[in-house]
Amino acid sequence: MTPIKPIKITDRILYNKDCQYNMFSLAQKKFLGTIKLTPRKDSLYISNMKSKFPENKELKVGTSLINFAKKLSKKMGYKGNLSVVAYNTEYGGKQPHKFYRKQGFTTNDSRIDDMIDFCNQCNIDIPPTIKHPITMNYKG
Repeated sequence: MTPIKPIKITDRILYNKDCQYNMFSLAQKKFLGTIKLTPRKDSLYISNMKSKFPENKELKVGTSLINFAKKLSKKMGYKGNLSVVAYNTEYGGKQPHKFYRKQGFTTNDSRIDDMIDFCNQCNIDIPPTIKHPITMNYKG
């Protein structure tokens, strides 16, 4: 007799409303986060992404939303390419540059990439000189 393969049932669902994808946890019965994606010429642009921080950090909601965006970008013919403008004027000064860099995004300046990598490795804040809005790209 052939063994029965276990079926993996996901805990999270995403639903779309006007290019905004909302993530909901079935197990916890709560809203987790949202990502708004806008098609551009050669990539999907992340115009907005939110998750309750630090509450959802352990659940890796942001990473799940980025992974979804990468897959959707491939499905839509953008080869997995994403772009975002990272700035930290909202959410209590949280530094999204570090998060996006961990997800594989780069800037157009390798010195800034190196600085963000260093800050990630040492778990320190990025210097105020690079906290201004920075365009970051992910090449799929």
